[in-house]
Amino acid sequence: MLKYSKKYFLLKLFIIIAALLVSGCTIKSGPKEFVKAPQPEVRPAPDASEKLAKAFETTARDGNKFYFSGWQVTKIQKRSISMYTNGSFDKEKGLILDARIFGQPYRYYRWGQDVYISQSDKWRKAAAAELPVEPFKDFDKLQFLTGMAVQLPDEAILSKKCNVYQIPLDYDDAVKVAQAMGLSMAADESRGTEQFMSRMKMTFTIWAGQSDNFIYQFQTAMNMPVPEAGSLYQEVKYKFWDYNSSTVNVPAPEKIQRYIIE
Repeated sequence: MLKYSKKYFLLKLFIIIAALLVSGCTIKSGPKEFVKAPQPEVRPAPDASEKLAKAFETTARDGNKFYFSGWQVTKIQKRSISMYTNGSFDKEKGLILDARIFGQPYRYYRWGQDVYISQSDKWRKAAAAELPVEPFKDFDKLQFLTGMAVQLPDEAILSKKCNVYQIPLDYDDAVKVAQAMGLSMAADESRGTEQFMSRMKMTFTIWAGQSDNFIYQFQTAMNMPVPEAGSLYQEVKYKFWDYNSSTVNVPAPEKIQRYIIE
């Protein structure tokens, strides 16, 4: 994980929250700048909660194999932290992903319980805690959010027709998400941070396939003031495709182990 000075503890906190919402995948060389999109038309959708809950359930239960790619960017004034990743996931075997952080390439690989990390083409064995959270691992714990969803106009993601849902989150909602994930999230009264954290705003947007209920894309966008650093903006966006396809491949560990540096 990236490390920051103590005055950026809020940044660390919300990177964790966003990663949990995103289920911690990594990214491909995707968009590298933000474009402010116009406000989408919100449609009345009394069954949005039920449909989104089904998408969460179906993806977590039946999404056994898939490819993924995405990006995460955090900006504090003129400072920017970026991560771009892509990879493949197989629930029965493991996952492999290629990441680029601060322009530096990293690779992560898990086979069963064995975890490896590569930097500059040098692999080493790592602790399981060093691997990002697996895709959709805890999505079943976010079911309580579905009652807050509104439906946006339909869109196609990689030729898949999708229903689009958006969930607005404030600080209180983020606390509930953290609690559902087994994390402790509270303002530090000694630092006077409650007034800043209470002004946090986030949206969580999900694209769910109309024909199969799999999640094909999600995005989080968050704004909040940060003590001694102005304002923070974070955006995370990932795509998923080829669910349960025979083309999805996670290489056997022999191809990794031969390059391990002890």
